[in-house]
Amino acid sequence: MAEYDLQDVIKAARQQKIVYPGRKVQRDIRNLGYELKDLSDCLSRLRESDFRKTHCYPDSLPVDDYVVSYQKRSTADEECPVDDLYIKFCMIDGNLVIELVSFHLTQ
Repeated sequence: MAEYDLQDVIKAARQQKIVYPGRKVQRDIRNLGYELKDLSDCLSRLRESDFRKTHCYPDSLPVDDYVVSYQKRSTADEECPVDDLYIKFCMIDGNLVIELVSFHLTQ
């Protein structure tokens, strides 16, 4: 069972309350060509069946991981592929903000 209530995650995602302070996650998101609106859309579509595991690390908040297939919204001149994504995050600020730890293609 996930540590964080999925409805809290979806609410924060829809409000674009998403941070990703780590350099690696920033690079991975940039390499995918994703913007905040894409992260928001993807995270707001998470389902319970996408949940994989909760990780507990010493001196850190629990982290939930999800595997999801997501297709960015296409533009008039570009058809976007479906990305199979590995997403790992925790909720901060009283479960009001999503802090992304990992966001990349599955391996």
